[in-house]
Amino acid sequence: MKSFALTFAAGIVAAGIAAPAAHAETTLDVLYAWPEHEVLHKSVAEPFMAEHPDTKISLLAAAPSYDEAVQMLIRQSMAGELPDVSFVGFNVLRPLIARGLVQPIDEFVAADHLTEKGYTDQVLSLAKTDGKLYGLPFAMSTPIVYYNADLVEQAGGDPDKIPTDWDSFVALAGKIGALGDGTSGMYYEVGYDDWTTQNLVRNLGGQMMNDQETDIAFDGPAGQAAVKLFKRFHTEGAQPAIDNRAARQLFYAGKLGFYFASTGGVSGFENEVGERFTMRTAQQPLGAENATMPTGGMVAVILTNDAEKRAAAWQYIKFATGPDGQSIVVPNTGYMPSNTLALDEDHLAGFYDKHPNWYTSVLQTSRARPWFAWPGDNGVEIARVIQDEMTAIALGSKEPEAALSDMASQVRALLPKTN
Repeated sequence: MKSFALTFAAGIVAAGIAAPAAHAETTLDVLYAWPEHEVLHKSVAEPFMAEHPDTKISLLAAAPSYDEAVQMLIRQSMAGELPDVSFVGFNVLRPLIARGLVQPIDEFVAADHLTEKGYTDQVLSLAKTDGKLYGLPFAMSTPIVYYNADLVEQAGGDPDKIPTDWDSFVALAGKIGALGDGTSGMYYEVGYDDWTTQNLVRNLGGQMMNDQETDIAFDGPAGQAAVKLFKRFHTEGAQPAIDNRAARQLFYAGKLGFYFASTGGVSGFENEVGERFTMRTAQQPLGAENATMPTGGMVAVILTNDAEKRAAAWQYIKFATGPDGQSIVVPNTGYMPSNTLALDEDHLAGFYDKHPNWYTSVLQTSRARPWFAWPGDNGVEIARVIQDEMTAIALGSKEPEAALSDMASQVRALLPKTN
């Protein structure tokens, strides 16, 4: 799948070689998260520069995560050294807006009529706050189930019919774990932030805060059910108490039945598994009729206030999020396309027919909602509190009820004070 995207990008670059050479008059410094995305961003930047020889894209060293990227941007802003463009997680856009680091791009949007160019209102809503648009969604994903079809069959399950309710799913995972020979049943990531925890709460019909954002809501019935379910993954579903990296290696080796993660990792999972076993993907089980899920991924934002650079940056983020850029993003990762024109016959038409593992996330689109961003300046700290408490459950150092109680009190202390 990477070869498809890189060939596509190389073709555009080759086409640009015949054009007269031009001096790069505008240089855009671009920050992104996740070092493993270096090839992806290079593959987007190169064809853009071929089409826009007066603009040079300078990719900065990647931040280790979305949260770390925000901390880097805050430090750089204090030193007056912000990059011109950044690709930030949906969940950390709000703190950047609150600090005034990102300005609305509505003036560009009004002139370009984006909804006529493949950008749907639903997609654009992921980058909106208080009715203003602050960026263009670049990569979108929902959590899906990666599974070892061979182990499912060995445990008496049907690889074509993965359970859609949690009780049956956990029971099947337990049977896989009981196969022996170092096999584990499942792994539900704690992750590096609060995305997967939000996913469990919302899967069970809850939300993180009340509608008025005056208090948390995740400590209600849905949140209580979520932490108990997470505990059951370990006690009944044979989930090992190991970190994400170790769990992935276990899955790649054919010793883990189910792995919950972003669809953005499909390409990497397929490449790592190779021919060891039959890997497939499935939609998540649902815990409530009104279940929703947070949309993961990132949004391209413009940080520079320089008029000339803003104009060049606008062209760049439009390319990255448009049909050409998305035709590189999707095959390289597994993210859902953020632009509907990317699905036409000149781009990704037929791709999903040949790569069904990529399509699972698209099937969950109707339940996809914005990744909730915490109000105030402490969003990153709040996500870490939640991550730490969920880790305590995974390690068995805290019971679910105690972890949820501690989580709730700590998060309340970090929220903006209301009158």
